[in-house]
Amino acid sequence: MKQITTMKMPEKVVIPVSEPLVDVGEMVKVGQKIGEGEHSSVSGEVVAISKLPHPFGKSVLSAVIKTSGDVSVEFQPKKNPSPDEIKQIIKEAGIPAELSPSDIVILNGTDEKPYVTANHALMLEYPDEIIKGLKILMKATGASRGIIGIGVSDSDAMEIMNATREGGIETIPLKTTYTQGMEDLLKHAIIRDAEAMVSTVGMAKAVYDAVFMGKPLIETVVTVTGARETQNVLARIGTPLRSIIEHCGGYKGEPKKIIVNGPMTGVAQPTDEVPVIKGTYGILIQYDVQMEETQPCIDCARCVDVCPMNLLPNVLATSADNARFDICATYRVVDCVECGACAYACPSKIPIVQLIKYAKAELEGEE
Repeated sequence: MKQITTMKMPEKVVIPVSEPLVDVGEMVKVGQKIGEGEHSSVSGEVVAISKLPHPFGKSVLSAVIKTSGDVSVEFQPKKNPSPDEIKQIIKEAGIPAELSPSDIVILNGTDEKPYVTANHALMLEYPDEIIKGLKILMKATGASRGIIGIGVSDSDAMEIMNATREGGIETIPLKTTYTQGMEDLLKHAIIRDAEAMVSTVGMAKAVYDAVFMGKPLIETVVTVTGARETQNVLARIGTPLRSIIEHCGGYKGEPKKIIVNGPMTGVAQPTDEVPVIKGTYGILIQYDVQMEETQPCIDCARCVDVCPMNLLPNVLATSADNARFDICATYRVVDCVECGACAYACPSKIPIVQLIKYAKAELEGEE
């Protein structure tokens, strides 16, 4: 039984591009570079370049491509690349990976179950590619060890990855808590006395595609929960959420909320026309949702008590809401792993994570 279904080519895609390399009216091919680190996931005509809604909170400059045909650029794989060549290939492929010198490369294979199972599906479908991608990352960073963290309940994934792994690579069972996948917490759980690079099994698969196939990052696996059929879907980057939900049988009723990524770390969307981007791994549809009104902060400090990074989420949220991003920077907003524990604990139902995401985006724009 296939763990991942591949949806048909969408009618259009919306791809964020900070610096467009194409013009309206231009015809593009699958895999063609259309912006810095961005490639077209379909072939067709660029019908618009404008600011459009982004799934992580604000409008960004995006290229809208109307699909016609399925014409691809010629992908150029690289045989036995050097570490520097690997870094360049990964950068050109648009893969968001920080390749700094490391002793260990850790791949996150855990999921936010039951709502997200994309990593589990990837390990069952592409074990060879993930192992080869991990070996490439180890070569690029100079790491002598590779570790794949897998949820203790995913015995089938553990078995297949153990049967596939090579020398220098090991698997480690992890408790199935949703925060276990956070980069800093994952490092803390696995290794504390060595330099480690943390990535995901999905990124390892993308690295394999880039090096062995010459293919840029133009698709991603997304778990859809709440549609008529729960599926892990291989979708082109830029595909509107609506198209993916239709691939899974459509809505079961009138949706009250659509959340991109997990229920704790995800962001509610204003429309199902928002596109899938490289960081999308889940779509959660909720129907019977009681919308609770946000109340003023009562300084109860429950958010502080549950923060795994020992931050002051109340201060960060209030400062972001008042556009005091300098205070957010002082109180280490960049260290927030966006686990959502603070918002879950908040009796005033303040959208703390979304305010923190807002502050991070504004501070990043100032750089």
